[in-house]
Amino acid sequence: MPLDGLDEALREATRPPRRRRRTRIGWRQVSVQLLLVVTVTAFVLTLLAYGSADW
Repeated sequence: MPLDGLDEALREATRPPRRRRRTRIGWRQVSVQLLLVVTVTAFVLTLLAYGSADW
């Protein structure tokens, strides 16, 4: 019959999509973010030290 695979096709179509969202954070991403935080902190501290210097 032409409708033999209809039940399986309907089951496949109504199945919720698989979520593959859980990715591990790599050490490169962590190190780049840490470097960014250190750089911004150093820049802000430099600006604060420059602003409070007595000329």
